Amino acid sequence: MTVLSAVASSAGAPIPTVPIPTAPGALPLFGHSLALLRDPLPLLLSLPAHGDVVRLRLGVGEVYVVCTPELTNELLHDPRTFDKGGFFFDRLRELTGNNVASCPHAQHAAQRRRVQPVFRKDRMPGYGRTIVDQAAAVTARWRHDTTVEVFPDMLRIGAGCAAALVFGAAFAPDALERTISDITLYVKGIFTRMFLPPALARVPLPANRRYEQVRKRLRDSVSEIVDGYGTTAHPVGGGLLTALLEPPPGGGAESRDGLVDQLTLMLMAGTESTATTVAWALHELSLDPDLQYRLHSEVDAVVGAGAPCYAHLEHLPLMGRVLTETLRKYPAAWILSRVTTKPATLGGHHIPAGAPIVFSPYLLHRRPDVFADPDRFDPDRWLPGAPRPLRSALIPFGGGTRKCAGDTFAMTESALVLASILTRWSLHPVPGAGVRLAAYGALQPENLRLRAQSRR
Repeated sequence: MTVLSAVASSAGAPIPTVPIPTAPGALPLFGHSLALLRDPLPLLLSLPAHGDVVRLRLGVGEVYVVCTPELTNELLHDPRTFDKGGFFFDRLRELTGNNVASCPHAQHAAQRRRVQPVFRKDRMPGYGRTIVDQAAAVTARWRHDTTVEVFPDMLRIGAGCAAALVFGAAFAPDALERTISDITLYVKGIFTRMFLPPALARVPLPANRRYEQVRKRLRDSVSEIVDGYGTTAHPVGGGLLTALLEPPPGGGAESRDGLVDQLTLMLMAGTESTATTVAWALHELSLDPDLQYRLHSEVDAVVGAGAPCYAHLEHLPLMGRVLTETLRKYPAAWILSRVTTKPATLGGHHIPAGAPIVFSPYLLHRRPDVFADPDRFDPDRWLPGAPRPLRSALIPFGGGTRKCAGDTFAMTESALVLASILTRWSLHPVPGAGVRLAAYGALQPENLRLRAQSRR
């Protein structure tokens, strides 16, 4: 009998279970909702002190938070019992419908086979050229010894790359800015709605109306491209849309709604994930001049005065460690959810069927018993020969069969964007800027302003 098991044994006798503690601080009616809305990260980091699985109350409902790498690993490797669902994916489905990230386990293998070809390794060199071009176009507006609003520019790069990956074509400038604005608003809206009772989402408040307007506008934009594909307005490209329109082996072409679901997900995830990762990496490099010098030296030695390309990446080990450490300290997907399909036990705790379960990459990545001095940014913790963390202790892209299909692309994109910037620029803190770690649908760096100095 494994830790993950049915509540009853094969003989019908109940399995003894351990009561699940409830985190302190729950308020009448609201539970922990207000604390989560105010600042969820300190609350999450406090939970391991109370148990390996801890209950949070959200209004009249409750969720179970898994706090250890070992139990997270078991959860991630039993997708039949712990299926996609719960508040995070419920909110995601409002925009992106039923896609490879949000679909139930029974549909996942078929959906992954449909999108996986676009992420094949042999496609990365071609994507690399687009990524470098996008980074160069955005940073060409930077001027020596001026202050740069880093995160908005990283969003522009991310959205431009996502459009090329998804549609095989670039957005018009006005459409690009509108899409970035809508994605940013939607990601913030996901965070708010995750922790509020569903009934409040149906009240016609201004915030709810804005959320619905943004949701509709994003889906309408993608739908328009799908409907016009192959026309003068939207000529045939080489992105995910083209791949999804090709009939799979054995037939079963993607429906129009299925296309819109997959493409909307990839557009949103591709825009946010790279932007947050590269922005946080630049922030940390600006705080550590010695580390930035080492990385400049590595990039200069490999790339020289030209533009980076995919072939350079295997020769940039420090770059890889910097990005791995960035994803440890600032995982874009900081909280994720599942739902139980049947009664189960997890770490000796009874979990009823239909229960929402939460695991947090941010929580696991900041555990001092897993990562020494977890608040310190230390790429050298990933040197060859250094102690490896427990399985599922580092999960910026999730794990198991539901690990992000685009993880290799995301790392490639982040590395090429960062290399493109560092070949030409050094970045330095702006006194008094006060960057804030903002936990919305992704971990965003608010008010990240850096002073850019030209190196060439």
